Amino acid sequence: MVTSDVQQVQDAQQRIAAIGLLEKARGLSNVRAQPYDLKTSFIAYGGLASDGNWMLEDIAARGRKYRWTASGPNYSAVNLYPDGSTNGLYSNQASGLLPLASASGSLRYLLHLSDSRPQASIRTATGSLNGAPQNCVLVVIGAGSRTFSGGRNWEESEYCVDSKTGLLTQYSPAPGVFVRYDYSSGIRFHNTFIPTAFSIFENGKLVAEARTVGLADPPAATDPMFDTAGMTPVGSGRPMNPGMNLPIVMSAPGQPFAGANTNSAIQVVSLHGDIAGDGRLSEVEILASTDPALNQAAVERATAIAQARVPVQPGATRQSSEIFLTFEFFTQAR
Repeated sequence: MVTSDVQQVQDAQQRIAAIGLLEKARGLSNVRAQPYDLKTSFIAYGGLASDGNWMLEDIAARGRKYRWTASGPNYSAVNLYPDGSTNGLYSNQASGLLPLASASGSLRYLLHLSDSRPQASIRTATGSLNGAPQNCVLVVIGAGSRTFSGGRNWEESEYCVDSKTGLLTQYSPAPGVFVRYDYSSGIRFHNTFIPTAFSIFENGKLVAEARTVGLADPPAATDPMFDTAGMTPVGSGRPMNPGMNLPIVMSAPGQPFAGANTNSAIQVVSLHGDIAGDGRLSEVEILASTDPALNQAAVERATAIAQARVPVQPGATRQSSEIFLTFEFFTQAR
């Protein structure tokens, strides 16, 4: 949504205002602020192995017990944290790939809003969605002392909030992909307002649609569904991580590293995929590319990054991770 007129925050007051905008949006729609039972239907299409119809259920009971289930094409899983933390995961799936469609469907409903660590670059802008004014925030985690200019940068994640309601309307974790939230018949649950649905777009194409099937108070913590009988202790830690836009700077294949000098040019490839708990990279998608000849080099580098994550400590959960990688290839200027 942001294309121009972006302003870098300059002082504490401006940073507080920008982060406050995101925190308010989180609070307004944070179903997880209290015990809940959320059911979501999810349709993914676009050619990936996990595409098809999914049903997700996310339950947080009083007493801090947590249960998450997913069923879809050739996959069914029940995950349970019986003590209400990530310290002990039990599952009927001891290992294996957590499909990207399932992970995306669940994580998008978390309404992920970036943290405000001191080294995050934060810029602001305004926009419009269906005639409604929007306030947008662009974030780069770990920017250090770097600053950005012009329209949205390749490394920036974009959050847009309705200026009247304060609700998050659009989230783009990386260029080429964005999630749009629909509150047209939103659900009021305790002190929150939950979107009825959301849609995911990649490269300008609709690739997934989700809808809230039901939202209610959860069963009692003594309900048999929270019993670990017949389930396998998988490890300590959550089974999946949310995606983050990570920049990777490297030279183009066959060229020495040019660096940011007057004789170098930059080509960019934005990539999305899923790293399984065993280090396999799957369901890779090129979200955007300024030079398709470099797409394969980006995929190969992403595969190496995934394999480097394989070693785990004994008893730790093997985590799947949705990844967004922005490769900046330095090439010799032509």
